[in-house]
This record gives sequence, structure tokens and C-alpha cells, in this order.
Amino acid sequence: MNTALKWLAAGAAALLLAACGANSGGAPEAELVGTYAVKQNGALKELIKIEKQGDAYVMRDKVRTAEWSEPKMTMKPVTREHWTRITTDRENTAFVGVASEQLGIFKVPAGWKKNGFQTSTGYFLFYSRGPVEAYKL
Repeated sequence: MNTALKWLAAGAAALLLAACGANSGGAPEAELVGTYAVKQNGALKELIKIEKQGDAYVMRDKVRTAEWSEPKMTMKPVTREHWTRITTDRENTAFVGVASEQLGIFKVPAGWKKNGFQTSTGYFLFYSRGPVEAYKL
């Protein structure tokens, strides 16, 4: 009887965890939703915002204005193959990323480094000029 109760409790716990995961968005990329800043003259400056709209992620920015732009681009989850093409990293680095053709935002372990770039925050933007340290606000 005691074993049956343990199995029942374990099954209930598993169902509860699955239900919670289903409501939280489930995809690891969902943790990238938020506002990001870069350091400019020693101060943090808000630069981009990642939002989830339906099944897609969209990016807004403050590049030319003080207010957030309309959605500028749609971003998709980055696969391991795409990660390797973007970063040339062939290690088994843990990462989460969304990217368009012009820009990617990534979360990696803090301290990750590649090709002379190192991130202390674990977040970085990647665009045509290369990687830039990002700070999630």
C-alpha cells in the first residue's frame, strides 16, 4: 500500500510540473523575452526589447529614438547548426538564442569566450560587426 501511494504521489507531482511548464511558454527561448542594454560611455543604455507575439519573437529598438520602435524584425529560435555558423563554436556550449538575418540575442554561461570576445553577463548581441556584451534589465 505504501508503494502504491508513493507512485500515485509521484504521478501527481509529474502532472503538476507538466501543467506548470505548459503555461510558462515551455520553449527555452521564452527566457530571452525582455529588455537589453549595452554599455555606452560607461553607462547602460537600453537598446533592444524582445517580445513574444504568437509563435514568433519580435525585436523593437531605441537606436534612433528615445521611445521603443514598432516591431522591426521577426526572430526565430537558433538551432545548434545555426549557432555554429554564427559563432564558429564547435564545443557543446549551452546556449539559448533567437535571431533574424541581421541580429541575434544569446544567453550562454557567464564567462563564455570565443575568438577574443568574452561575456561576463552571459548575454550578447551578434550582428554584422560581431558580438557585443548585453545586459538584461
